Amino acid sequence: MPKSSPNLNPPAPVAQQLPAPVFEDKKHLIKIFQGDCLDILAALPENTFDLIFADPPYFLSNNGITCHAGRMVSVNKGKWDVSRGAGANHEFNRAWLAACQRVLKPNGSIWVSGTSHVIHSVGFAMQQLDFKLLNDISWVKPNPPPNLSCRYFTHTTETIIWAQ
Repeated sequence: MPKSSPNLNPPAPVAQQLPAPVFEDKKHLIKIFQGDCLDILAALPENTFDLIFADPPYFLSNNGITCHAGRMVSVNKGKWDVSRGAGANHEFNRAWLAACQRVLKPNGSIWVSGTSHVIHSVGFAMQQLDFKLLNDISWVKPNPPPNLSCRYFTHTTETIIWAQ
């Protein structure tokens, strides 16, 4: 079978269009976009940001209840927060972290917050993607929601991972 010649002029990748920002502060150069993070990050150029702060899904929407402002409320936040199983959740974490890694400047850093339900997957995905883990920070919540089941300790902290 003959070898095919390499395409010396491959087509340029098609850049995705960014949606209009839902908030913009031109004075401080702030824009907030609403949408799928993978789509929005794909539409941004490489090496754009010095810092990313992320609060990814915790995958806790499971038809349970919690207490908010003294009232019993549903924990369901939407389909985006429903667990698809540990493996699929981890692959999602790897995907969005890889997308963040692409848009971070070479000396940029990322801060990711999460509860014990997701933060260990995030940290492992960061290691798999060769992020340098700089610190883990404990955010102590001054007024956490009470533990209605009385079967666990109250979730009074979240972890923030700082990486580069």
